[in-house]
Amino acid sequence: MKKFFATVKDFFANEPNFNALFQKAPKDVRAAERVRKRNKLNFFFFLFFPLSIFYMEIIYNYSLGNGLPIVTLLLIFLFSFAFGFLINGIALLLPLKANRIFTVSVLTLATLVIVSQCVYFNIFGDYYTISMMDLAGEAMGDFTDVMLSAINRTWFTIVLLFIPLVILIAKFKKYAPAFSPTFSFRIYLLVAALLCHLLAVGIVGLDKAEIGTGNYHYYYRTFETKESVKRFGVVTTMRLDVNAALFGFKDDEIEIPDESVHNPFVTTPEQATAGETAETTAPEEIPPQPIVYGDNVMDIDFETLIANEKNKEIKAMHEYFASLTPTKKNKYTGMFEGKNLIFLTLEGFSYKTIDKDRTPTLYKMANEGFVFTNSYTSLWGGSTATGEYAATSGNFHQSAKCLGWLDGNTMPFAFGTQFNKLGYTVYAFHNHTYDYYSRNLSHKALGYNYIGIGNGLEDDPINENGDTIRNCWPRSDHEMAQATLPYFINSDKPFHIYYMTVSGHANYNFGGNQMSKKHKAIVENLNASDGIKAFHACQYEVELMLKELVDALDAAGKLEDTVFVMSADHYPYALTADELKELYSITDADVYDNLDLLRNSIIIWSASMKEPIVVDKPCSSIDIIPTVSNLFGLEYDSRLMMGTDILSDSDPLVILNALFTGPNWCWMNKYGTYNADTKRFTPAEGFEATDEEIAAYVKNINNVLWAKRKYSPQILNKNYYSYIFK
Repeated sequence: MKKFFATVKDFFANEPNFNALFQKAPKDVRAAERVRKRNKLNFFFFLFFPLSIFYMEIIYNYSLGNGLPIVTLLLIFLFSFAFGFLINGIALLLPLKANRIFTVSVLTLATLVIVSQCVYFNIFGDYYTISMMDLAGEAMGDFTDVMLSAINRTWFTIVLLFIPLVILIAKFKKYAPAFSPTFSFRIYLLVAALLCHLLAVGIVGLDKAEIGTGNYHYYYRTFETKESVKRFGVVTTMRLDVNAALFGFKDDEIEIPDESVHNPFVTTPEQATAGETAETTAPEEIPPQPIVYGDNVMDIDFETLIANEKNKEIKAMHEYFASLTPTKKNKYTGMFEGKNLIFLTLEGFSYKTIDKDRTPTLYKMANEGFVFTNSYTSLWGGSTATGEYAATSGNFHQSAKCLGWLDGNTMPFAFGTQFNKLGYTVYAFHNHTYDYYSRNLSHKALGYNYIGIGNGLEDDPINENGDTIRNCWPRSDHEMAQATLPYFINSDKPFHIYYMTVSGHANYNFGGNQMSKKHKAIVENLNASDGIKAFHACQYEVELMLKELVDALDAAGKLEDTVFVMSADHYPYALTADELKELYSITDADVYDNLDLLRNSIIIWSASMKEPIVVDKPCSSIDIIPTVSNLFGLEYDSRLMMGTDILSDSDPLVILNALFTGPNWCWMNKYGTYNADTKRFTPAEGFEATDEEIAAYVKNINNVLWAKRKYSPQILNKNYYSYIFK
């Protein structure tokens, strides 16, 4: 062993590159050469870049409240040093001047990426990806006040993140690579980078925990930005993002869920025993036989599709959907057949703004139709686009570009497509820029004649004086209703109208938000902070819009024949943590850890309903399309959507995703709630089972969830419905 260390010592002693790191340059060398051969500052440089990346990663994760256990610290350290040594090695291939420019440029880019992700996350609760960079820039540009507010909330973190770049620029010449190394030294740096990387991925490979929990899953099997940043850092996440965009991920560990797995919370009546009394065993009057309803399925020959499909991914999707149990029709099937449908996605809406006195129309609809007492709205990708996609497709997607990707897709179950087939008058309206989030592409694919600001809506009169929708931020939902009523109110055919509102958009204040300012008097006497008052004030536009529509339909004699359906795109995440605690009456130290933050309203109401129908089953926005399709008696296949008919006898799986710094991919059903952060399942009241039974049940439902997580995006990404409905 002594001989080995002696050999290593001799190697370093005789190695000119490592000697140059510590030995001072001779005085008789000219000044330019002395700059390239100076003393220990050389050594400092080669540690400065990787340490800078590591520092920024730790500062950022710590600012989010992410836990930094030893394994996470070690992984971020190794990935940071692998990246840093690689950049150093590349820099040494360049002349001194180009070397410095390259080094400063890369550190500047890395800093700006981490800072921009910090601001973006503070707004949307998620991270932008490479494919979303143009959309992220558009969002930042269009909503400058929101961006500035986020910067104001994170300014201290941003200052800390810029420190390494400031140091490098201030010591620009002093800390640049200072000597002209031999080829072997460059090899040493690249070997160091490779060793750090291999050690990191080796540690990742050791954590092959259950699907959706271990580092291995998030590094190799699926790309999940929030989990990736928390486990590996921003820089590594961006690398994995590029890899996902170019090559995808091998998620073959996800198996088709086994529906035969025992549910410990479902009990069967015990048979009578010989010891029972006559009273308990005496025959009773035979009850009437229950009605046997058929399945909500279409005539799809999956066997032939599977046999003839050459694309492995599409074939796997055929096998998955064919394996699912469809939901059954029920006593509500066709309840609204032939009626008109007005469908709304409400911007930044919360059920907490519904008030009997302040919003009587909204209150009536929320309490006198189908009353879903346990409904939720996930964030999915932290944007309006993903929330709107969930409500209008019955599926979920995490990219904010999902609406644009609908272009050219077959969407047979979208309401626009369905009601066009039935000969309805079909329109979609939005009172913001018509091509924002590429709605000009998505809404065509969804079957709508689409009109927004920029392709006609701005010219439509809102009253007899010829006034048009006021150009302000945000625009008025009430004025949108006034401008659009002439498109359908006098139609001699039934109609389906879709609205995406904008008045409830952030920021929530009485200065920049014109709708909050407009209705300030309505909320003046509320016992609430100014931010909450401003939120309620701008959401008052929903009340005015609904009242306008109801009054016009009533006057036209069409109210009884019209159904209103509405849900939020997401909760008002632009409110501060303290304001969210106030609005939702949450006392947790971290409001984002409370799943009640995602609780919201799904409203289905018709004036023709004689009494409310209360539904306690947990449900979410992706359940709207199958539920309403069944109510209208539309033809659809319940296996081909991630959502479930809430009114059927099947149990929907409510997936609760993207709670900012809180847990990802939680789920809920009528038997209880699973918290993905704590890995704990809490049975609902009245249900109990042994720990072993719960563990087996949770494992199976997690498999169900991850199958949905795999195949739901692929419905859009692969244009899957086109393979079914050729």
